[in-house]
Amino acid sequence: MLISNYKTFISNYIDNGYKFIFFDELIQNKNKQIILRHDVDLDVDLAYEMAILEKNMGIKSTYFFLLSNNSYNLISTKNQKKLIKIKELGHKVSLHFDMMIYDDVYKGLKREVKIFNEVFNEEINIISIHRPKNNFLEKPDDYFDISNSYEKKYTKDIFYFADSGGAFRYGNPLESEAFNSIRNMQLVIHPVWWMIHGNSVSQIVERVIEKKSKKNLSHFDKSIKTFNPSS
Repeated sequence: MLISNYKTFISNYIDNGYKFIFFDELIQNKNKQIILRHDVDLDVDLAYEMAILEKNMGIKSTYFFLLSNNSYNLISTKNQKKLIKIKELGHKVSLHFDMMIYDDVYKGLKREVKIFNEVFNEEINIISIHRPKNNFLEKPDDYFDISNSYEKKYTKDIFYFADSGGAFRYGNPLESEAFNSIRNMQLVIHPVWWMIHGNSVSQIVERVIEKKSKKNLSHFDKSIKTFNPSS
């Protein structure tokens, strides 16, 4: 864990009286609400482990997954089952859309939403953006036809904290005035920084790669076994 113990960290919000909600449950002019968002950039298994932990703590969150990436295959049989299990734990799943891989982001988003809906039988009503472009950040409310987690009501009208890059760049939210006064906030947590032990970003990434390599070796071993008709 790069930042701190996740269970201890989240327990502070529970003890402070926060109610964990989904994006579409936010009530304006009412405090003590927290939207817990997870952008899953590297590994589905880590997200699943975090989802179980959260279920045991009695909270809910929204997990956003990349459909087009080189870190994991979201529509593999194994990962499809993991997403279904995450939903069964009481969480929501949705699309983490990478704008940087498309020349036409609107066509790309339409394609990915269609695939996600068909594969996971999930009607997407909000997305999270991976590596958002500056022109998107200038007007996130008007950029797409579908709602996104960067809209003003989720980032400006309430407080916003994110652990991007393995650190809270604008200070520990637990030490903020927003937390002390139980103000509404969106909290962005990447499972990789909390579910893998390590003392630095590079060390955690190395351990994720090592973990994935072991999985791939096991998969390759099963896939290349020679067919023996007499066995």
